[in-house]
Amino acid sequence: MQGLPEGLALTVESDPPSAFRAELAAGIHAFHAGVIGPWAPRRLGLAIRDTAGALTAGLSGLIAWDWLFIEAVFVAEAQRGAGLGAVLLSRAEAEALAAGCRGVWLDSFAARGFYERHGYAVFGELPDYPAGHCRAFLMKRLDQLPPIS
Repeated sequence: MQGLPEGLALTVESDPPSAFRAELAAGIHAFHAGVIGPWAPRRLGLAIRDTAGALTAGLSGLIAWDWLFIEAVFVAEAQRGAGLGAVLLSRAEAEALAAGCRGVWLDSFAARGFYERHGYAVFGELPDYPAGHCRAFLMKRLDQLPPIS
């Protein structure tokens, strides 16, 4: 292992506190601001609830640097195959377009086919993550879609 310059110490934490993660993110965002521009993310959340208010399906994402990153999509097992995922994806894309996004990206190991059926293309893969699966990184350009008539 390479040594550290004098006066510096390395620590290892198995569960670093949120303050450390925030400090780390602040340093990264400051660096990016000088290279790309300021980090000004906007959260996006879409929820489909039943009449009792229980979450039936939902999507969370982050809009930054003119792209929407889809963090998570959930559809309750009893509702899978009913088109709720497509509704969420379509609405997220519309929200991204309205926010001036050029595209949408995400990663998935279990629903690659779903995203490909909705026009997403694989731009990278991480084999055997999680073990026995392949994590695919997918994207869809929104700025190159034909206009809706």
